[in-house]
Amino acid sequence: QLSYAEAENAIRYTDLDPSDGSNTNVFLIYGFSDNICPSGTSDENDHRRRNKNDDGTGNCQWNREHTYAKSLGNPDLGTSGPGADVHHLRAADVERNSDRGSEKFAAGSGNSGDIGANWYPGDEWKGDVARMMMYMYLRYGTQCLPTGVSQSGITTATNDSNMVQLFLEWNAEDPVSLYEDRRNTYLGNTSNTYAQGNRNPFIDNPYLATVIWGGPVAENRWPTVFLSSESFLAENAVSIYPNPTNTNEVEIFTKESITK
Repeated sequence: QLSYAEAENAIRYTDLDPSDGSNTNVFLIYGFSDNICPSGTSDENDHRRRNKNDDGTGNCQWNREHTYAKSLGNPDLGTSGPGADVHHLRAADVERNSDRGSEKFAAGSGNSGDIGANWYPGDEWKGDVARMMMYMYLRYGTQCLPTGVSQSGITTATNDSNMVQLFLEWNAEDPVSLYEDRRNTYLGNTSNTYAQGNRNPFIDNPYLATVIWGGPVAENRWPTVFLSSESFLAENAVSIYPNPTNTNEVEIFTKESITK
């Protein structure tokens, strides 16, 4: 476990832009503009990258974003243990982080922003968020329920009332990026500075969520590994659920067009 200060320092390593050979810039979660700050008279909080050393509380700086908002934990996540777990901490623009605050996640499209009293993380980041919420639930159990950080009244998984369908959809719709892979591998190797020594398994293979909770079929990054008794359905990107059903109805998801 890292201290709160160590967790913030870790972001300077884990959140580096993988396309930046100089290791200068970190990605900012929820950001979508590639403009260079400052490009105007005020903080443009839509940026998706910033210098790793511009960590602070002012305009054109970044700070820690708890994707699982501390206050939404039961109990509050605090600043140690789950509150300092880098698997759900990301660099974020100071102002955009403040805009999100502790708002719960909700369905949306396009760039990040408010959805009523809730928050949409943006098309580029929704899969990241989903996999982080799954990790927090797996790692910390009832303290970090997915239902605790999502819009009230949202549909839940058939076999687990704590898992929301929206996160399963985001996990399938937004595949793992090189950025996620690199930070996951960095944190898993304790020989790295500020590494925790554990991984997020839903980044390693998003299809694990499909095996556990159903929903739309996510990418299977271990195609030669036997993950379930319905491997034929999985290999052909078909999901049929719930199984078993107690309503005489099932839902079918497939990447192929169903004509009959």
